[in-house]
Amino acid sequence: MPVVLAEVRDHPVTSEELARLVARPDAGAVVLFVGVVRDHDPQAAGRVVALDYTCHPSAPARIAEIVATTLADADPAGDCRVAAVHRTGHLVVGDNAFVVAVSSPHRRLAFTVCADVVERVKAELPVWKQQFEDDGSYRWSNL
Repeated sequence: MPVVLAEVRDHPVTSEELARLVARPDAGAVVLFVGVVRDHDPQAAGRVVALDYTCHPSAPARIAEIVATTLADADPAGDCRVAAVHRTGHLVVGDNAFVVAVSSPHRRLAFTVCADVVERVKAELPVWKQQFEDDGSYRWSNL
């Protein structure tokens, strides 16, 4: 099973957790992407202090579809294992918001698959964020 985990969850996720899930003896590469809540954003007027992620009820099924389709397109031979988790709920600066781990026998494929999963999830997953700034204001994005 090349997709070992694809979920939207309301509790913390770590890169270590996902790296363990994709680990295997024949993997010469494990590539990680960790999307972290940062204190700035081009759309923000001030400093970002927190985010609230909400999702459409279809998001849990949709992330599984996105990851499986991306993996089938980028790795038709089935050499990779992938784990991907997007958070929902209230996150503060420094929290992990989106983590992807990919293992494969060779690094180039692992990098490619990881980048493709990240880009497609970011583009296609129905998740919205409410971004809170240090002056008490907020903005919505990805609507």
